[in-house]
Amino acid sequence: MRKSVLFVGMFVTLFSFTTLGVVTAQYGGAQAEKEKQKPAAKAHTMTGCLEKGTEPDTFRLTNVEGTGPKTVELHAEADKKLAAHVGHTIAITGPAIDPKTIQKGTTGRTDPAAAEEKKTAAEHHMRVDSIKMISEKCS
Repeated sequence: MRKSVLFVGMFVTLFSFTTLGVVTAQYGGAQAEKEKQKPAAKAHTMTGCLEKGTEPDTFRLTNVEGTGPKTVELHAEADKKLAAHVGHTIAITGPAIDPKTIQKGTTGRTDPAAAEEKKTAAEHHMRVDSIKMISEKCS
């Protein structure tokens, strides 16, 4: 009888620690995941004239259609081959990015360590995810 009580006590203790561990892991993991997730910028499309930027390997979309910003600084990977579309009307799709978090010469992937504010005449900054040529001429 005494062994049964001892066994039941050990079982209840072990079960309590296991349950507590699972609950803690789920709650703590969910909380940590929630803190990591920041709202991602929504991809959108803007159409305008592609121009060479003021610095090497930089590009700007000007005369942007619609009621929003008229100038967009573009941040793109080299494989997007924006140089081939300079002087064309294009539609770019990608998320807006914060210029304060971009290091000079990057593709628009945010870098929290970049504290220096980037000064530019562009009203809007976007990372280029895709390009569609509309016309070989800017209108």
